[in-house]
Amino acid sequence: MIEEGAGAIRVGLVGYGFAGQIFHAPLIQAVRGLSLVAIASSNAGKVHADLPAVTVHETLGAMITDDDIDLVIVATPNETHAPLSRLALQAGKHVVVDKPFALDLDEARDLLRVAEQANRNLWVFHNRRWDSDY
Repeated sequence: MIEEGAGAIRVGLVGYGFAGQIFHAPLIQAVRGLSLVAIASSNAGKVHADLPAVTVHETLGAMITDDDIDLVIVATPNETHAPLSRLALQAGKHVVVDKPFALDLDEARDLLRVAEQANRNLWVFHNRRWDSDY
């Protein structure tokens, strides 16, 4: 794990299933300037087995009240991406959401509107972009 200095972006990860455990948590830990400070998961034992120093919240609602989180990464089932991203944006957090970004165009437009109103960044996680066969 890379040592984090002052000014690191403090990240809260929502979901510790396959995507959260295998992709997001390791990538967050590998990037200088990011600090994984909390995970929202219903399975605290699984999280603490891998990441004993990380705070575990049972829900996103509990995690987004934490002023120590700057950025929320949403790595949950597809149908929850838009609603959870919306909650995080409304709580004043920047958001990275796993793909698919939303289930339909109306959800996507709504998220963009909420991000603009909250003056927060909203990105889609796209880990396959640089694969040679993409």
